[in-house]
Amino acid sequence: MKYVFKAKGHKNILASHKSTLEFTKDREMSLDGDCIVGIGADFSLSRLKQLVTDHKNLRMRIKAGKHVEEIDFIANKQFSSSKELVLRFSEFSSDRTFGFRATKSARQLDRKLIERMRDPRQDIIVEIEPQVKALIFDFDNTIEDLKTGIVYAHHKLAQKLLEMYGVYAPTTVSLLNDIDSKYSLKGVGSSPMVFDRHNWFDDYFKQIGVEVAKKDIDHFVDLYWRFVLEKAKPMPHAADVLGKLKRDYKIGVMTDSDGKGRYKIERAKTSGLLRFIDAFMVSDEVGMNKPNRKFYSMMLNKLRVEAKDCVMIGDKPQVDLKLAKELGMKTVWVKYGNWAKRQGKRHFDYVDHEVTDILQLLKIVKEL
Repeated sequence: MKYVFKAKGHKNILASHKSTLEFTKDREMSLDGDCIVGIGADFSLSRLKQLVTDHKNLRMRIKAGKHVEEIDFIANKQFSSSKELVLRFSEFSSDRTFGFRATKSARQLDRKLIERMRDPRQDIIVEIEPQVKALIFDFDNTIEDLKTGIVYAHHKLAQKLLEMYGVYAPTTVSLLNDIDSKYSLKGVGSSPMVFDRHNWFDDYFKQIGVEVAKKDIDHFVDLYWRFVLEKAKPMPHAADVLGKLKRDYKIGVMTDSDGKGRYKIERAKTSGLLRFIDAFMVSDEVGMNKPNRKFYSMMLNKLRVEAKDCVMIGDKPQVDLKLAKELGMKTVWVKYGNWAKRQGKRHFDYVDHEVTDILQLLKIVKEL
């Protein structure tokens, strides 16, 4: 949600105040107004109040000609002035105070920008928006329920393998679960091909001592994904949450490959989640699984945002969140599933927030 208003320059703009800056609706000003950086402002009180109600951390972008300044600040939910808008270094609150802890005051603004503001003919454009512009999600077991699909696929395959090779079904399920765990850990930060299920079934048949042709492995890989796709569905509340978040933020998904990226796309479509996503990236596009700097860089380029403007959300903190935090993103650990159970009561200093239900994300994002 970006709100834009206009103001005008004035010959008496000094912009020399050390701790505040102000826009006013007044049409005139004296040299005493050393915090004023724009007059005749046409802002709407109701629109501004909506911003401070919905978001805690805001960014103001001031433009005059080719000159631009950005100021981050904490929104004052008590703002109620219909005539003046003030940003402050301090936490002093009044009806005029639109924001606290501003990163710049009038005095810190670029002097070339101020020179333009001294021209009464100069239009000053002011943009205000949440500091967070984009939310980037992991896919598997963060917003899409892969676990249910895998459990179903393993049991269906166990029946097929019992019929064809006489392998006791519970043995097959146990072996497939172990292979899944082994390759899931092995694939972290490595080539997407590690997650290719051809490797997994090759491993399975070696363990049971059965020689099979490549076409047979191809057949079981296709069966595996067909079964997984039958159970493709969002994690609880994920579709509702993404639908609401998409109104105000860009939505990205970064997901490791399963050997062929099309499987992820098919699951995203079948689960109904793809319609909420602005940029869907599979690690095939990079050649490396998470965590990988190039992978994150490509996602940021697709969304046209900087890392500091993003929140990364995932169920595996070491894989999804550690590097994201190093790059400057805010991080949310969706703490459910097997990975969370393995972590026990551990907490990580690179995780800003933990949630046990993705619904909690709606409140957290407003506070970021």
